[in-house]
Amino acid sequence: MTENESSTRTTKGDVYIVVALSVSSVLFAVLYSASSIQVLEAPLWACALASVLLTVPLLYRRRYPSQSATVICLVYSVALVNSAMEIGVSQIILFLGIYSIGPWQRSRRVAFWSRLLLCIGMAVLFTVSLTVLFRTLGDFTVLQFAASGGVSFLTNVAFFGGAWVFGNRAWKQRRLMADLRAANDEVRAQEKQLTRQALDLERVRIARELHDGVAHHIAGVGIHAAAARRSLEKNPDKAKESLRVIESSTRETVDELRALVYTLRDTDSATDSAATADETAAAGDCTVDSAAAASTKGNPSLGDLPELIESARRFDQTVEYATIGNPRPLTPITEMSIYRVIQESLTNCSRYAGTGAEVAVRLRYGSTDLEVEISDSRPAGATAPAQSTDSRSVTEGRPVSEGLGLGIVGMRERMTALGGSLEAGPKSRGGWIVRARIPYPRSTADHSSPDTPAKASA
Repeated sequence: MTENESSTRTTKGDVYIVVALSVSSVLFAVLYSASSIQVLEAPLWACALASVLLTVPLLYRRRYPSQSATVICLVYSVALVNSAMEIGVSQIILFLGIYSIGPWQRSRRVAFWSRLLLCIGMAVLFTVSLTVLFRTLGDFTVLQFAASGGVSFLTNVAFFGGAWVFGNRAWKQRRLMADLRAANDEVRAQEKQLTRQALDLERVRIARELHDGVAHHIAGVGIHAAAARRSLEKNPDKAKESLRVIESSTRETVDELRALVYTLRDTDSATDSAATADETAAAGDCTVDSAAAASTKGNPSLGDLPELIESARRFDQTVEYATIGNPRPLTPITEMSIYRVIQESLTNCSRYAGTGAEVAVRLRYGSTDLEVEISDSRPAGATAPAQSTDSRSVTEGRPVSEGLGLGIVGMRERMTALGGSLEAGPKSRGGWIVRARIPYPRSTADHSSPDTPAKASA
């Protein structure tokens, strides 16, 4: 098991433990000396110094566990032989010293032999102490002395054996935690890799659709160029109109080619930001469904929205579709991007809002840009949202759906590629809202007209 440097450093908790044990040991020495419960023949200052020296090695028990335990046992033995060590708190310090070898000693061979030698040394000290006491039996009979010695022996066996066993258990727990952390890091690394791969695939799909739109413009330019060539001498006005269309389409094509290049080249920064944002988890896994639909027919447009709305209503949801303002002519790429945003948002609504939810889809034609808004609300009697807002599924009180949650990432990529923006998040009164803004193509913006409110519902 690889050791982390930070895990072997002395912590504030270690300092607090050492200070508390030192003060407690000195206090016990003073009380023992005053009450004559334990005869301390050494001066009180020597007993206090021995208590402090016994406790200080615990500061290094994480980095040098065997050495710290050895120093503690030596100080304890010397002080005990010279009658300068209280037998209360010092036992706890001795236990911690032996115990610390288990969880913190890297080499298990060193951990075994160091504890074995220390236990043998303490057993020798115990035997010598019994021999000295045997010579001064006093009123004790041999049977009483043997019984007292047996109690002390079993107590020490349980004492040092417990330190050994619990130390090994702590080592196994630390190893298990290290393995879990390593597995967690590996899972996170694989998750990031899968996210990058999914984002790359999504960007390629978006770029393919943008390519189809650019190809549509180029085909239109070729048709109008041929018309202009044929009517240049016989019908100059018609040729001028064709050239005007060629000029407008060429500008739009340049803009869309720029968006296409941006989509293909700006992969790394978008991947990194999307992999770390909390909204990645909130997006839902809606790109899979839209990818299947995209492969069955050509690029969709706003004319396909009624069919999309009708298919969303099959999930027993109330879907309201409204157009506000005067519709403007849009390029095929713009219409396709808007369609994709609505499609993926409706997929999220069916997945998270559930049956009976009310969904509103609105297209607002402004003076400079088109705003798309898709919002949903929970049906009456639905459970209240949970307190967590880490992801949409948790916010709505439903289990997390499987997937990488790249819906918002894909929608935002589409909007950003065309110079627009996208916002998504929970509503204050419950539910979810997606709002996208996309500027009009240059040809549409050049012929701007005042907004006349108009609403057509489907």
